Amino acid sequence: MASVHESLYFNPMMTNGVVHANVFGIKDWVTPYKISVLALLYEMSSSKITLPERRRLNKLILPLQQGPDLTLDQFLRTVEECCPQTAYAVKLRLHEMADGELKDMEYFFSTLPTPFTAFDSEAYKTSVVGLFMRHMLLAYNKLSFSQVYKLYKSLQHYYHSHFSKPGDSLPALAADDSDMDLTSTEDTVGDRADAPLLESELRSDNAPSRGPLSQKQAEYFLARQAYLLKNDENKALKPAALQEELNNMLKFNPDFAEAHYLNYLNSMRVQDIFLSAHSLLHYFDRLILSGNEGKSNGDEGYGRSLRYAALNLASLHCRFGHYQQADLALQEAIRIAQESNDHVCLQHCLSWLYTLEQMKGSESTVLTQDSVKMAAHFCLPVSAA
Repeated sequence: MASVHESLYFNPMMTNGVVHANVFGIKDWVTPYKISVLALLYEMSSSKITLPERRRLNKLILPLQQGPDLTLDQFLRTVEECCPQTAYAVKLRLHEMADGELKDMEYFFSTLPTPFTAFDSEAYKTSVVGLFMRHMLLAYNKLSFSQVYKLYKSLQHYYHSHFSKPGDSLPALAADDSDMDLTSTEDTVGDRADAPLLESELRSDNAPSRGPLSQKQAEYFLARQAYLLKNDENKALKPAALQEELNNMLKFNPDFAEAHYLNYLNSMRVQDIFLSAHSLLHYFDRLILSGNEGKSNGDEGYGRSLRYAALNLASLHCRFGHYQQADLALQEAIRIAQESNDHVCLQHCLSWLYTLEQMKGSESTVLTQDSVKMAAHFCLPVSAA
């Protein structure tokens, strides 16, 4: 089973299916999917593509580079919707490597445009394409011979999982070539030129579990989903699909604090009090253990995490109507904030104390006036409102 996992998801930090280091400590590594993206970028920089097609492909670059790895079928369908000719060229390039030899993959990396010399193409060193190519070349050059061989075997598995037999891929490619005229391209995909690109269009909700994400992929995924949950929940992944992705992420790195926080937000969507409280406590535990708060705020960072953990736990119980637990957590947050002389945290506690009293059915005019006055003093417009 470990060998199958290794063939599907190449990771230089993985041995026998086990990750022996914090995978998010590595900025990026080469995978079969990223070789496919490199093939796409190579064709974009070396082939003649019409302006509308280039514009559509340019909109794909960042989501493809920063998003989770896609299957070959998902990747090719996404590119075909923008430019069938380029998708066909990428198929040929992958076919040459997967059905060839290891030296064919080596030759491909040697022919990639050098970011420091490609002044007149998308691969220039300061461009998004150039930076991605440089990162991939550096990661590839750091691989040992055995790791290069594993990468090549995983590329073969990645390709043949879409084309089940090596001999079946050539007729499929030849059949696609008959429709490669520019007029049909404009008719079929012209309406999508200005359509907004959503993450759900690049991946399937019922996609199989993936290997570990790189640090950049994980950060992009978490930031994107957190933004959508806050601003447009309908465009975010469904709760079950997002939970599956987070479980897969935490399987490889249980101490990834931001993943626990997004798990907390996702659990709040489905009103799961147990998982919400569990994820929230895990988030602050990991935040303290990782030392991120201490490094950014000195010794005071640890105390800051503790009082805001109590405050967030109080707000969680308040939302679910657990008034006694919310009051106890609020008193704890107030006590720690007073010891640290944190007036901003105390103001947040005062606002939640007023909200808690309102939910209990009691009104306090003095508490309301003090809360609004202090919120204005500390420039907290949300609390003042």
